[in-house]
Amino acid sequence: MKFVALALTLLMGISFTSCLNSDGGNASYSGFVTVSQGYLSDNIVLLTDDGLTLTPTNPSMLLVDKKYPERVLLNYELVAGEELVSGKTKYNVTILGGFVIPVKTFNQRPDTLKNDYKISQLTAAWYANRYVTFNIGFTHSNSIVDFDIYQQKIGHDTLYVKLNYSKGGGDAAYGDGNTFYSFRIPSSVYGQIEPKNDSIWVKILAKGTYETLQKSVRVKYGY
Repeated sequence: MKFVALALTLLMGISFTSCLNSDGGNASYSGFVTVSQGYLSDNIVLLTDDGLTLTPTNPSMLLVDKKYPERVLLNYELVAGEELVSGKTKYNVTILGGFVIPVKTFNQRPDTLKNDYKISQLTAAWYANRYVTFNIGFTHSNSIVDFDIYQQKIGHDTLYVKLNYSKGGGDAAYGDGNTFYSFRIPSSVYGQIEPKNDSIWVKILAKGTYETLQKSVRVKYGY
């Protein structure tokens, strides 16, 4: 599986879990990672959403149009001699493939959005490595789809954001699609929220088929 930029309508119902190669070779794993590049070097490390630090032997495999993506749904294997050990958090790995996860910043001009199509599902929302990530199920009328995220309001310890299905939906939509999205909370937001027990809540709302869909994610305050 080669590494590709994520085509939103092509990621259909994929479930990624740890797995063992059927040919008896090295164990391969899949998971969500954040790509971290050193300020003074080109060294790349991958921070998994469950707390591991991976150093790839073939980082160029990550390049898309000569750039490293921010977030990736990654398939990889441990290098020879490495094995998962309880309490150990750093591993050398070989990248096998994966998909780029789109990363969105807040849309500062939501009043300019012409559409707000219905989505079918909003599932699997979580926070890791400074990103809120969630899963969107939707119908589409063509291969060009797009979503926007914008801040709606702030209430005490909660940030309300709107997920807007901006392009590709509508009454003519017939194909089923599924994708993941990540977004980073702007640092300016934290000064407006009153944390509770060192955390804030992010509530994601979206226009569903029959009702407003929502997911709440607990986020540790600040970075």
